Amino acid sequence: MIQIGIAEDQALVRESLAIIIDLEQDMKVIWKAATGAQALNMFSESPVDVVLMDLRMPDLDGVSATRKISALSKTAQTIVLTTFDHDEWILDALHAGAVSCFLKEVPPHLLINAIRLIYQCEFEPEKWSKEWRKYTPEIQFKAKRNLAINTSFMDLKPLTNREMDILKRMEAGQSNSEIAKALFLSEGTVKNYVSNLYSKIGVRTRGEAAKFARDRGITL
Repeated sequence: MIQIGIAEDQALVRESLAIIIDLEQDMKVIWKAATGAQALNMFSESPVDVVLMDLRMPDLDGVSATRKISALSKTAQTIVLTTFDHDEWILDALHAGAVSCFLKEVPPHLLINAIRLIYQCEFEPEKWSKEWRKYTPEIQFKAKRNLAINTSFMDLKPLTNREMDILKRMEAGQSNSEIAKALFLSEGTVKNYVSNLYSKIGVRTRGEAAKFARDRGITL
């Protein structure tokens, strides 16, 4: 079950999102917050897998709330939902730890698909269709291309043998379920390994992790 938190100051949007999400058998809304400060407090008391975060909220804006949630948890994923296609705000959100940003007019089925892929650590924006890209600020694609990894492999936190094996399999294109089957692990355990890998090697997506491994000769 994917546990989700919603941070949105407009009650109609907040409740509509909750209704749409709770219709899915594999998702459950754990809490709803009207301000960034409420979202942070609720996350501290009830951590969730995915946070849907508005950018402009009272008390604490979405960027600051995202940054604080990212500091509290290495595995929680934040998706920004915004009405404003404002480059500076989007870039700030990405640097604060947001996985992706969508405009609020995104169709429900696309948002639900994104939540599932992000939860599974299999979200690859570079492979998005034209339909998806209509509902996301274009600046984030340019930002992800320009976000260079600023540390060399020798400067990174050392990877365990298990993490190295999983990274090799990610480079080979294996999904979490395929890795789990090959290594006799649960899919949830693999998801946690993948999230930790992202943190250790300084990437945000599966595609970036695969490129990181490929550039350094880390292959099966």
